[in-house]
Amino acid sequence: MTPGHRSFNLNDEDDMARPNPNLYYTQPTFRADSPDLAKLAGQTEWTLQTPGIRLGLAFDYYRFEAYATKHERDARCGPTAHQDVRYAPATTTNLRSNDITIDMIACGHDIDHPTFDAVVSPLFDAAFRRLMREVVDSPKNTDGMIAESDIIIARARYSIKAQSAGGWIKFPVSAMAVFEKANPDVVDRTIAWLGNRIELTASPSLFDPRPN
Repeated sequence: MTPGHRSFNLNDEDDMARPNPNLYYTQPTFRADSPDLAKLAGQTEWTLQTPGIRLGLAFDYYRFEAYATKHERDARCGPTAHQDVRYAPATTTNLRSNDITIDMIACGHDIDHPTFDAVVSPLFDAAFRRLMREVVDSPKNTDGMIAESDIIIARARYSIKAQSAGGWIKFPVSAMAVFEKANPDVVDRTIAWLGNRIELTASPSLFDPRPN
C-alpha cells in the first residue's frame, strides 16, 4: 500500500454531500417485541457477553442501503439472516428524518454488479474522509492503529484501518460477515478493489512530503 506522511488537507464541504436522489434505498426495521431488545434495555455498555448482544450488533451491521434500480432494491427487501431484522423500501426523506449521512449508507450491490463502481464510489469516498478526519485528529508521533472506518457492501462489513509507523501510514482492509453469508471469492476481490481505491485516493500527492 502506498504510504503517506501524516499531513492532510481535507475539504469539509465534501462531507456534506447528500445521498444520490437517483438511487433507490432500503432501511432496516427491527422487531419491537424482540426478546433481545428487552435484554438490552438499561444496558449502558455492551460487550460480547451482554445479554441480547446479537441484536445490539445487528443495529450497526444492518444499515440503510443504496441500489441502482427499484427492482433490485425491492428484491432485497424482506427478511434478513437475523430473525429480528427486516428491510423495507426507503426514500431520501427517510434518510434525512433518521439523520443518515452518506458515510453511513451501505452499498447493496456486490462487486460483480455492472453499476457497482458508480454506486459504491461516493459511499467509499465519504467513509474514507471520515477515516482521514480521525487521522488528522489523532495524537502526533503515535504508532499503531490510529483510526478505523468501515463500509458495508452487499451485507458484508469491510473495515479500513489507518496504521501509523514512524510518521507514515498504511491502510489495511479486512472483512467480516457477521450474520449474512458471503462468498469468499467475492470478499477477496472486494478487498482488492478497496485496496486499489485507497491507493488512488491516498496517493502521495495528497500528503505533505515535508518532514516534521
